[in-house]
Amino acid sequence: MKKFIIQLIILCIGINITAQYNIDLEIKGAENMNAQLAYYQSDKQFVVQTGKFDNRAKLNFKGDKKLPHGIYFVVVGEDLFDILIRDEQDFKLKGDTSNLILSMQVKGSEENKIFFDYQKEVYRLKTKIDALEQLFKKEDNDSATAAGYASDLDKLTSELNDVSESLKKQHSKSYIAKIVTAIDANVDEFDFADTELLLTPFYYNKIRLFIKKSIDNNYGYINSEIQKLLNSIKHEKYNYQYVATYLLNFYSTFYKVGINRVFVFIADNYFLPDKANWFNTEQMKQIKARRDLLAQSIPGNTAQDLTLESISGEYFSLLQIDAQQTFLYFWSADCGHCTKTTKILRDNYDKLKSKGIEVFAVNIDNNKQGATDKINELQTEWINCYAPNEAANYREKYYVFGSPLLYVIDKEKKITKIADGEFAIKNLVKKEVE
Repeated sequence: MKKFIIQLIILCIGINITAQYNIDLEIKGAENMNAQLAYYQSDKQFVVQTGKFDNRAKLNFKGDKKLPHGIYFVVVGEDLFDILIRDEQDFKLKGDTSNLILSMQVKGSEENKIFFDYQKEVYRLKTKIDALEQLFKKEDNDSATAAGYASDLDKLTSELNDVSESLKKQHSKSYIAKIVTAIDANVDEFDFADTELLLTPFYYNKIRLFIKKSIDNNYGYINSEIQKLLNSIKHEKYNYQYVATYLLNFYSTFYKVGINRVFVFIADNYFLPDKANWFNTEQMKQIKARRDLLAQSIPGNTAQDLTLESISGEYFSLLQIDAQQTFLYFWSADCGHCTKTTKILRDNYDKLKSKGIEVFAVNIDNNKQGATDKINELQTEWINCYAPNEAANYREKYYVFGSPLLYVIDKEKKITKIADGEFAIKNLVKKEVE
């Protein structure tokens, strides 16, 4: 399948706020070095402005539009440090390249003063912890010295945890307190609608955790979770646009049986026909084309034809089968669940046949001899076809990303049901023969 990617929204573009930002830097050791002011979005970084320190190690970043709130960073040569952008956007930073965190002094931004004080304390404790861990590794674990190191490590780790808790209590309204709280929050507690969290390096991770939480469930559950999330953030334009676009892209390129229905759900409910005005006409055409492609194997649609070679060398067309119903059955010779399912179909084939049901089996392996041997072993009498190298484009037409998988096609050649996996197919066969 071709990869489908719609460009994620770059949120700083087109935000019209009349105020300015003005960031003065004086970094000893950075004389004549190149620099960049950038921000985090998704798992990427985007440059806002480039510059160069003068021979006095000074540089000014400024612009005629206020920057959206977020975690930004300044690249100094090959090093960098983070800064916070909130309401105070006219401030000065003075430091030294020998240690950009410990040396940093802040004027004009209480948010960044709190932020750097927090980073300095974390840095101090982590340095001690790292040094102790190195000493601990050199000692016999049963020695008294090792026990002392272990005790000291526990104390320092506790102190490190207390730094964040102290920050939240002493500066509860600060930006860094909000950020630390958000990082620690589980995905159900995380506020995806908070505009101050969007341009941070962890917002993307929270979306990934949101996906991970539901990905092993069926498409109905996934769709329900997506609906709850997107509807809850619809009032925040840029958060909504970013999350909706990310989910659309993810479920277009994550392949698992039933996931095509997730993509179609997102496209139909949040993009098409005119629900995503942040995309241009060509991009909307791409979404529509992808939606139509993935929707063709959803029940209610006309089945796509497959003309495939049988194990005996004949060719059969799926849509030319004259039956009340056709079971389009995808299987693999190396799949244990497929073997069990094939035996269920085989043992009930006479009953199915008596009800006007034919089986059109498609082996999805690239080993014809292996498929033939397995068919001979199982002694199946229905139409056995072989589809090496995705013959007849079966994977795209029927979204085959797992086996066993069975489609029920009625006399009018409409897809009526899908059964995924051994137990679902077993239950479907049981209902048909009762």
